[in-house]
This record gives sequence, C-alpha cells and structure tokens, in this order.
Amino acid sequence: MNLLIIEAPGKLKKLQPMMKKLRPGEDWLVIASGGHIRDLPAKGQDETMITTGVRKNYAPVYEVLEKSARNVRSIKAAMKQAHEIYLATDPDREGESISWHIQQECGIEHYKRITFNEITLKRVQEALANPRQIDLKRVASQECRRVLDRMVGYLVTQELRRLMGKPTSAGRVQTPAVYLVVLREREIQSFVVINHFGARLHFTTPCGRSTWSAEWQPVPDFASKERPYIQDGNLAQLVASTRNVVVEACENRQAERNPPAPFISSSLQQAASNALRWDPDKTMQVAQRLYEQGVITYHRTDNPNVPDDAMEDIHEVANSLGLKAVAERRTFKAAEGAQEGHPAITPTDWAAESAGEDSEEQALYKLIRIRALASQLEAAIYDVRTAKLLAVGPDRKPLRFVATGKAVVYLGWMKLLQADDTDEPEDAEADNPVPALSPKQILPVQRGELLKKKTQPPVRYSKASLIKEMERRGIGRPSTFASIMKNIMSKGLIEEKNRKLIPAPLGVETIARLEGFFSFIELDFTRELERDLDKIAQGTDTYGAVVARLHKRLEDELSKQRGLPSVAMQSYKPSKPAATSSSEYKCGKCGQPLARRQKKGEGGYDFWGCTAYKAGCKVSYPTTRGKPDFDKPRGL
Repeated sequence: MNLLIIEAPGKLKKLQPMMKKLRPGEDWLVIASGGHIRDLPAKGQDETMITTGVRKNYAPVYEVLEKSARNVRSIKAAMKQAHEIYLATDPDREGESISWHIQQECGIEHYKRITFNEITLKRVQEALANPRQIDLKRVASQECRRVLDRMVGYLVTQELRRLMGKPTSAGRVQTPAVYLVVLREREIQSFVVINHFGARLHFTTPCGRSTWSAEWQPVPDFASKERPYIQDGNLAQLVASTRNVVVEACENRQAERNPPAPFISSSLQQAASNALRWDPDKTMQVAQRLYEQGVITYHRTDNPNVPDDAMEDIHEVANSLGLKAVAERRTFKAAEGAQEGHPAITPTDWAAESAGEDSEEQALYKLIRIRALASQLEAAIYDVRTAKLLAVGPDRKPLRFVATGKAVVYLGWMKLLQADDTDEPEDAEADNPVPALSPKQILPVQRGELLKKKTQPPVRYSKASLIKEMERRGIGRPSTFASIMKNIMSKGLIEEKNRKLIPAPLGVETIARLEGFFSFIELDFTRELERDLDKIAQGTDTYGAVVARLHKRLEDELSKQRGLPSVAMQSYKPSKPAATSSSEYKCGKCGQPLARRQKKGEGGYDFWGCTAYKAGCKVSYPTTRGKPDFDKPRGL
C-alpha cells in the first residue's frame, strides 16, 4: 500500500479516487493530518528555558497538540502497512514544516516529499514524478518565525500586563498592525482643515447638445506647489466670472489601460471585502474550501502571475467569449520580498464558468476566474483630448484652465471586467466631452462656478485597506493577514465601526507603553525581519543567528521596563474584601474600573466584573489571590 499524507481533510474527497486513476492497480490510502500536529506548549517553564517552549540554547520544545493526537495515531497505524510514504502537505513554508513535524513525530525514515499548487490529475502526476526530501532551510525559517513570535508574545505580554494591570497582549506582527491604526487615528485627530476655493468654467459643445468644463490651475501664477490652496474667496469668484477664454493648445492622443493583476492572497481579501462585504478570515476559509475541491490554485500566494502553460487555455476561453487575449503572457511586478514559488490564484479549469458547492463559494470563484481571465486580455484603449485655455486675470496675470476628456474606443479586458474590485476612484474625465479645438480659438463661457473646498483628513483603515497597507510595508505574509486581523479584533485592541477600524482604549494604551521602548513595534523592523526569514529559507543566514540577534535586542529593551513600578501592585490593597469593592483595575475591553463580586457559602462566587455591565460590557475575570486573573478573561 502507498500512503499519502496531506493537511486538510477537505482534500480527501478529491484525492482518494484521483490516486487510483493516476496509479491503476496500486492500493492508496490518503490521510489528513488536520494541519499542524505539534506546537510549542502553552504552559510550563523551567530554569532551562528563556520562555515557555524555548530553551536557553534557542532549541524549541514541541508537544503533540491535543486535537491532533488521534490523527497521529492513525498515521502511525497506517505506516505499518505502507510500502511508500508520500508527504503531500501544502506547498508553502507552513506545509513544509508540517511535513517535517509528521516525519519527526512518527519516526518516518523513508519518505517522498511532493507538492502541487493545483489538485488536478496533471499537477499531482507531475508531483509524483518529481519527489524530493524535506527542505530543512524552509523548515528552519518557519521555526524561526514561530520561536520569535513566542519570545515577543510571551516575554513582552507578561511585562505589559505587569505594568498595566490589564489583559493586553503584544505580538511581533499584531503590534505593528495595531500601531498602523493608532498612527492613522493620531493623524486624523491632529489634522487641521484648510478651507479653500477653486473655479470651474462650463462650455457648450458646437452642436449645443452637451456641456464640458475646465478647471482653474492656480499654480504657478497665484499659488505654489508648496502652498497650492487659494483661500481668497473674492479672487476665486473673480476667476469664476471669466466670460471668454482663448485656446492655447488642444492635444489628441490614445492611452491604454491594462487590466489588474490576478488575485494574490491580500488582493483577494480586499476585493471580497469590497465586493462581497466579507471579513478577510471568511474569504480565506471559502478559498480554502475551493482549493480543497480542486477548482482553484493554491490561495496563499503573493505571486501575481499566471503560469506560462495556462495561456493556451486562456486563449481558448477568450475566443469562445468573443474576446482577445494577449499573444504573450502579461506579467505583473510582485511586491518586494514576495515568495514567487506559487502562481497567482486562478481557476484550475479555465472553461468552468461556475464552481463551488454553495452560493458563497460560487461568488468567490466567479471573482477569481473573471479577474484571472481579464489579466491576460488586450488592454482597453481610450481617445484622450486635453485642452489648455487662457484668460487675463487680476494684475494682468494669466488665468490657466485645463479640460481633459476621454472616451473608450476599445473595451478590451473591460468587456469582461466592467468594474475593478479595488478602491480606485471614479473617472470623472470620462464624462467630460471636450470638443476638437483650434489654437487661438476664442470660446464664450456658458457659466462659471465657484468651488468651495476643504482639505480632507486621512481616511480610517478598513480591514481591506489595512491589509493592503500591511502588504505594502512588508508586515506579515499571505497566510497570516486574515489571522492577524482576527487576532487584534478579538483581543479588544481594535474596534470596527461602520466598516472602519479605530483603536480601542486598550490598544491605544498598549501602544503608548511599547512606543519608544521596543524596536519590534517599528514598521521597518518587521519588514527587515521578514527578509531575515527569507534568508534562512535561502540558506544565506541561520536560525540560531537570527533568533540570537532578536533575543539580545529584546532583553536589552525589556531591562528598561522591568525597573518600572507595577500598576497592578500599586492599586492592589490586601484589605478585607467587601461584597462589591471598587478598584483601579481596568476592564480590558472598555477601560472602565472593575469591581469585585463576592458571595460566600453554598453556590457562592468570587470574580471581578466590569462596572459598565449595565451599558452592555459583560467582561469578567476570576479571582486569584484576591485580584483579577487577567490571563483568563471572559466576555472579551
């Protein structure tokens, strides 16, 4: 018997019968590990350890997860009957690490490591024909990430809770994500509105059936690039009163607009947030199901390019739809530091218009397929006309106006993808039918319009735009964006109101405690560390060197905090507990004081509850040694 060990149980339905087709006459058993089978322990530490699960020589200590014990027993039992063992966990670093943990825990001496980006006969057959050994450099990179996350998470969180007396937390990646939201809120709070004015002139086309407009350009005659705003309303009104202009120039040209790239993990989450109103976590769960059904390629990727061998299928589908695909594959630039080992997210059967077992899966599949197809269609072509107009203003200074209009002459990819699923603003130029004009032509103004404007503060992040910013800054990886978002929301560090993210009081105070003390909060630090992890995977740096560097820096920074007094100890008075004693302990969700609720005797209780419970805050903490146990919150 041949044993194939995979990650997700959802793939079993697709792979079990597929293996019999690929190797007729051979007996195959496909078993799922259910993801990671081992991890660093959540509790337990001794004098040999820096923190829980990490020894002083930086060796991690692993234990089998309780949820995985049954799967491990099943794998060990199946191994006894297997002639060949294939480790076919996912093709990313997490998957490589899972294969290593299975091999180590189950004592597998002889194995073949295979990976495939698509669950199709062709890709699985290619994988079987090209087995390899586990890539220990990639395993070391993932192990380094896990150990660093544990060191930051446990060591810094423990110190924060001591200082704040609140159930807060810190994380190597979650904290920079919270920091971005806090920084944006600071920008909004400190933003000073500038009221200013503009002017727009309206004209009629020669036939008189439509109107077009031109905007006043006050730079460089009445303003500068450094101070571009006109705050003199009388001047703007005078400009809006212009009655005639002369054409300085009129230029006609053609412009192309290329389609957006196929989805990567982050852009898929952004598009689903905008188009389907989904949380990033939900998007990745639905994408996972589609991948397990074998209808899309691997959904954790930051490579925005389709593979070369997909072009033949794309041309066939485009022809059947009456569309034209580009002759040679169109490529897109990946973000700095992207791991381009896997292709963009695309359908596995390009001709399949619909796929998925329910309406949600079908909706996401449609987004993925149309975006991927459109990426290889011919560009849209516009006729663009730009007119520059002149008039005489105060002190004989020139008044300059510009009118731009454009019209689609060839839809190209836009015939398939009418609206892009990004946050691009609407194109006002498409609704401005500027006519053909001749230099020195004099045009009468139909009417002038005074524009009252004001500068706008930065916009709060949505979940989609925060993920986009994290990707731009190199914070996190495709496989982590959704979990980061879920983490900072569930821990009460960030709140969502009207689909916009704002820092919760706990998040603001946590950042204030970290800022200026810890380097891991700095946005550049996270990006640089991701590069270090890439170097480990490439073999140009080592696990031990990277962990040692961060640990030394972290200990130096922690030493500055450990001398500070503890808020919790200051506020705790070991006096006789009252039935409902108020305290200076704060609720981790809303920041209001906690009160101790205590009743002795049969059916008694002893816990700390939020004093804002009547307003709807249901957070509470069990009592340990007379004070709240912030490690065991309820209702957060």
